[in-house]
Amino acid sequence: MKPLEEITVRDYMTKQSFVVDDTARLVDAIRLMDDKRVSAVPVVNEQGKLVGVLSNSDLIGMMHEIQADLGALHYVNDKTRDFLIGVLMEQGNNTLVMDVMTTPVEMIPPETKLVVAAEQLCQRKIHHFPVVDARGTSIGILSSTDIVRAVADVGKAAKV
Repeated sequence: MKPLEEITVRDYMTKQSFVVDDTARLVDAIRLMDDKRVSAVPVVNEQGKLVGVLSNSDLIGMMHEIQADLGALHYVNDKTRDFLIGVLMEQGNNTLVMDVMTTPVEMIPPETKLVVAAEQLCQRKIHHFPVVDARGTSIGILSSTDIVRAVADVGKAAKV
């Protein structure tokens, strides 16, 4: 096992062969994230350029907004409430990934030392870095969970 200071992003990143188009419907992106059991997915434009990240944090923020809207429905009559619920449901079905994703996107190359990436995640107060190759193509994601896994592995190896 390498010492922690020698471990690179490549060693612990989650390799992903999938991305989401920025013009995809949000419900489709959520289904993909659920199917793949990931908490974030890189977002690309029609040229395949990385333009954002869609994460659980983005979805939670959106849910807080919807919850606030639903809370306001207690102050209107039944007919208006039914109408507004219909509008909210239609909006949810027509929301695009680009409307919710985090942008601009912070990217990191796979050769970056893991401790440097961890420090940058903390400084920027984010949970994910898309990992890109020399051409800028998304090849994976580094999450705070990946870093915790690396620390656990190093700690486990030190006990042996």
